[in-house]
Amino acid sequence: MKRIHLALVLATVFALGAFAAIANAGPVGKLEANLGYVKSSNDMTGNDESLGGGIAFGVGYWRSASPMVSWGAEMSYDNLGSLDYVDPATPSTGTVSSHVLRVEPAMRVNFGSLVGPSFFAQGGAGYYGVSFKDENSVYPEVSDSQGKFGFSVGAGVGFPVGPATRMNVSGHYNSVSTEGESLHYLAFRTGVSFGL
Repeated sequence: MKRIHLALVLATVFALGAFAAIANAGPVGKLEANLGYVKSSNDMTGNDESLGGGIAFGVGYWRSASPMVSWGAEMSYDNLGSLDYVDPATPSTGTVSSHVLRVEPAMRVNFGSLVGPSFFAQGGAGYYGVSFKDENSVYPEVSDSQGKFGFSVGAGVGFPVGPATRMNVSGHYNSVSTEGESLHYLAFRTGVSFGL
């Protein structure tokens, strides 16, 4: 399992290094900062209770491959929130929480005007570092971190707010193949991109 984790990290580093070398070859590109909300759909207690959701923030770099297609990489911290629970078998109380560090090469396809509002679809796959913590009043604290492969698909709309600045509003579905049950969560983000 450690070899797979190491291979994913190395592949991501090499991809980002190659991407940076190509990006430095020309002036075309956009730097994007985003902020949003993420919510997992995974049942954490067996009673259809999921984590409460939380804030997400990230950055990305997008480079034009054609007038309608951009490719790039995104990195984000996604706080999936926490959930308080009661275990009647012990009895005990506790809190579970989780967050994800995402590093993902991606592609974006724009539909519509190049100068006005436009819709876009986006997809990517890469490294998801998933951290989990269970703090219980009776048992010792349990924590785990896994570096896994995951993917995202989404869509959004972009609006020009300046000569080289755009605002994007988007929604994304993320899936990560963690040990046991896979992690699924939705992310809603608002981003501002600046032309370089």
